Amino acid sequence: MTVDYDLMILGGAAVGRDAAMRACQMGARVALIEPPTSTPLLSSMVLGQTLVQLNASLGQQARLQQWGCQWGKPDAAPQTPFDWATLQQWVKTQLEVMQASSFPLNSLSRLAAQGVEVILEAGAFHRRPQLGFSTNERTLRARRYLLAASSQPTIPQIEGLATVPWITLDSLAAQNWQTLPERLLILGNDPRGIALAQVLNRLGMQITLITTADRLLPSEDPEAAWLLQAHLEAEGVMILTQTEVTQIKQIEQRIWLQVGNQAIETDGIVLATPPQLNLTSLNLEAAGVKWQPRGVRVNRKLQTTHPRIYACGESLGGYADVGLARHEAEIALRNALFFSIHPVNYRCVPTAVFTDPQLVRIGLTTAQAQAMYGATVREVKQSLNVLPKAQICQNSGFCKLITLESGEILGAHCIGAEASEWIGSIALAMQHSVKLPALARSPHLSPTLAEVMQQAAQSWQTHYRPEWQRELLETWFNFTRGR
Repeated sequence: MTVDYDLMILGGAAVGRDAAMRACQMGARVALIEPPTSTPLLSSMVLGQTLVQLNASLGQQARLQQWGCQWGKPDAAPQTPFDWATLQQWVKTQLEVMQASSFPLNSLSRLAAQGVEVILEAGAFHRRPQLGFSTNERTLRARRYLLAASSQPTIPQIEGLATVPWITLDSLAAQNWQTLPERLLILGNDPRGIALAQVLNRLGMQITLITTADRLLPSEDPEAAWLLQAHLEAEGVMILTQTEVTQIKQIEQRIWLQVGNQAIETDGIVLATPPQLNLTSLNLEAAGVKWQPRGVRVNRKLQTTHPRIYACGESLGGYADVGLARHEAEIALRNALFFSIHPVNYRCVPTAVFTDPQLVRIGLTTAQAQAMYGATVREVKQSLNVLPKAQICQNSGFCKLITLESGEILGAHCIGAEASEWIGSIALAMQHSVKLPALARSPHLSPTLAEVMQQAAQSWQTHYRPEWQRELLETWFNFTRGR
């Protein structure tokens, strides 16, 4: 069977472009098809990363004043409103700089220059006479296909929502605010929405965060999630859990929401609700691919119900996570372009919530581990306050490690400043089956917050050292003292 491409990527999400570049670097002939009306991916990505850095910088101001620096002190000079337009111009400038340099931003022009055929057209699968993909002008065929479509937040069924303006996390970059709104309400539990709530609150906005769950981030370690929620509430973010909005009205340029037995006023609404897919236009049914709005059905090799079609990233459902999506894309590419023998392993992929402090996770929670391994599960928690750097910078948080009694690491849950920078050692250890005693012996730079990993590993050794090792050590020291 003659085909046009080794791989055809049906994109819309950022991971589709990453996968196209990676496959092209492998030597494959690649086509990337994106809908012409897709969200500007790069500007949204750069804005998101800029807000993460801005949030961290704002968190340093209070510490600077404690150390004697009066810069930015509220009573030192009148505060000026945050200039959103300046931030947008910064994002635009950085995009131009990145695209003009060797920075690996996968813009469409860069992909085309590398040999990827970029097609900005809508299209659909067809089954006869052979599996292929038809656009308005062409009929294309590939040896393998990769679904990397973008998702949209679920629009809640709330009376009056359609009558008021609202935005999504991805459309935030397009907002032409001259000054920031005084009040903003974020609806949902998306980790990016939680991080946005904190940075906008620090910029002077009154933020209300509403979720129907009993706490923020219900899939994360409960202790870490509660600590993060306490941080946000202490800073002034109003968090309403187990709460549903029943009605929305706009009265004299103000938006009012009926929440239980109270009314909340806001200037704008951001949807951070669970994502959903709309792949109807792709005619996946013709290819025999089963899917629902919450995701495409795949096996452990990321193969859909059609053996030549794979999926990754937002196409699988769940909140957008760049690192996780790239890991899935790498597995899907190896299976699609070569031999389909590589299963995806989610246990070794870290995820992060980029608040301040950051919350990071890899592997199983304690409850998940106990359900799978029973009484052989061990847990140790090490607070950051044992580290001089954490004491000086007033960084609260902890590192929790979940293991088997043999020392095999099943999961780690950390909350603290720059936690995303120090979870990497655990990820590497888990990927290569390095046990906790080896991590305890591994040298770490000091003073750094990453030392908490070594401290936690050493604490585990103290608490869970096998009885035969205890007896051997006791015998050894008794012998050496008696010589």
